[in-house]
Amino acid sequence: MVRRKKRSLIFAIMRMSVLPIAILGIIMTAYGQNSVKEGMIFEIQKNLSGIAHNLISIYNVRDAGDFYVKDEKVYKGETDLTADYRLLDDVKNDTGADVTIFIGNERCLTTLVDGNGKRLVGSKVSTEVEDVVFGEGEEYFSKDVDVMGSRYFGYYVPIRNDADEVVGISFAGKSAESVNTSMRFMTQGNVIICLFIIILAGFICNLSAQKMVDAIQAIKGFLGKLAGGEFSHKMPERVLKRRDELAEMGEYAVSVSHSLEDMVSRDPLTKLLNRRAAQIQLDHRENQECFSLAIADIDFFKSVNDSYGHDMGDEVLRYVAHELHEMLSDIGFSARWGGEEFLIGFDGNIDAMKELLEVFRKRIRTREFIFEDRVFSVSMTFGVVSCREEENFDEAIKRADDLLYYGKEHGRDQIVTEDDVNPDEF
Repeated sequence: MVRRKKRSLIFAIMRMSVLPIAILGIIMTAYGQNSVKEGMIFEIQKNLSGIAHNLISIYNVRDAGDFYVKDEKVYKGETDLTADYRLLDDVKNDTGADVTIFIGNERCLTTLVDGNGKRLVGSKVSTEVEDVVFGEGEEYFSKDVDVMGSRYFGYYVPIRNDADEVVGISFAGKSAESVNTSMRFMTQGNVIICLFIIILAGFICNLSAQKMVDAIQAIKGFLGKLAGGEFSHKMPERVLKRRDELAEMGEYAVSVSHSLEDMVSRDPLTKLLNRRAAQIQLDHRENQECFSLAIADIDFFKSVNDSYGHDMGDEVLRYVAHELHEMLSDIGFSARWGGEEFLIGFDGNIDAMKELLEVFRKRIRTREFIFEDRVFSVSMTFGVVSCREEENFDEAIKRADDLLYYGKEHGRDQIVTEDDVNPDEF
């Protein structure tokens, strides 16, 4: 059989859980970045429009009359504005935007300066702006205004005279670099939030996946023990206490274990371990320092079958088996060894086992069985040995079996150890 390369279940769960979140986060970040960009551009347009309109309003409040150029000087009505930049500089300081007054298509008053700090007066407005503002009398917004090689966002508002003719332009602009810096800052914030959400989702998914995988590993371990014939292995409570399909899987595995144990390891009549399962129990105790075992037999069992029938004999076997199982549930094991014989394993020394079996022997003998109008009871004989370090279990079982037959030949209804026999007769 070809062995497939193992893959981490946690990694698979994380991939299925976090990858869609990561993809969604990337898409949302990209979409958010574009939305932020469009939103900021819209806000910049509104802001620059307000500044350009307010600039006209401020000049109109301060000075009456129209803008015009005469003898290379700039006038507003009767007021000479040439080289008077106080109002424009105040607007720039308050808004952060550069402002300009064009008379005709020529820049006459401005906050824009070149590398030497000289005002950029005398330059012309672009043909495209001139066509829209002067030709159509409309306001104009551009995301790509070239000012001395630098890119600006700019808004242009027509300046009209008393005859409602366009005689100039009020301009407000912001450096594209400063806007992009703000955009990058906001985008970085979105990216950080997205990464935080992905990491948090990964952390939460990892916790859930870890618990899920832990439960799966527990079920796997249980099934592994089951495959090895260890039916005594318990399904961890943390699996059975879950409230999901894994708990159901655990319950099914336990149910399968019980069914397999009955089919493979249990004697159909007595429900005790069969020889195969008993051998597995012995193998588990191979290196156990203190272990005792016994072979037990129901005395005159053939006469029970002959006198009361096999159904009654089966009832006797089931009763003895039930009492053995109850007695040894936590301190050993019992198996049907054949017919009316039983193998008993005890996790303790021979003295403690003999004391335990003595109580058991008396309880069996006092139990009354009723068949029609007749009452009868049975007794049992035991051969008990302490397992020796230098021998295997087959040898120990042979010694116990020999002691059992010794007991049956010397009166039955007794517990026999090697200390109880006459060496000359054994």
